[in-house]
Amino acid sequence: MDRRSIRLRLILGVGLALMLITALQAPTEAGRRFTAIQNALFQTKPAPAAANDPGAGVEITAQALPASKFCALGAKAYVVYVPMDVTVANGRHTPIILTRYLHVQRVLIAKNNNEAQSHKYELATPVRAYRSFREMNFGAQPSDESFVVLKHNQTYEFTAVEGVPVRNDAAENIPGTAYPGDLALSIELQTWPFSRDAAAVQRDWTKFGDLISTPVISYPTIIKLVANPATEKCGLLAP
Repeated sequence: MDRRSIRLRLILGVGLALMLITALQAPTEAGRRFTAIQNALFQTKPAPAAANDPGAGVEITAQALPASKFCALGAKAYVVYVPMDVTVANGRHTPIILTRYLHVQRVLIAKNNNEAQSHKYELATPVRAYRSFREMNFGAQPSDESFVVLKHNQTYEFTAVEGVPVRNDAAENIPGTAYPGDLALSIELQTWPFSRDAAAVQRDWTKFGDLISTPVISYPTIIKLVANPATEKCGLLAP
């Protein structure tokens, strides 16, 4: 083999090696997807519900919107009224039956998402149960006026406004208030506001789906509670 052929092969070999190194170092689309999958695997996910949990598979999210009102709660605290977009999704593979009269009966505040999923709350407001006195005809099947039947992955949405008591100074010990900062907010939904026995209704409606009648807590979402906002006098009594 002559010298020219050897030199040409060496040049081609070095060029191919450089191209290979560059390709390995460059961010490819496949590499970006792999990184995204890795990141998703290590993000905090909701803890799985217990197998005997009657609310298992009822997945609730509450997106907090900008506060609508700040009311003074004595001299050292306030109540912020937070509008929320609430979404209930069916994570089961069988249909579920929900009343359209869903009601937020508690607001739950935790330091972070992990503590919220462990039910370690800085603030849990008292339960405010709702009782419907409407004349209800439960009949042989769920009525469209009062109930919704959700198949797998279908959702039902509604809005709510809830008050969160906050102390202005985090160092103060004011019972029944949360401290200001970035905290994890969850809500507890009352799903059966009727005096009628839910078990009896379930027996009549078995072929249409699982009747949800137990309180269910939403996944946590981050909310910012400010210190010392401008407030209105709304006639609230200090705790």
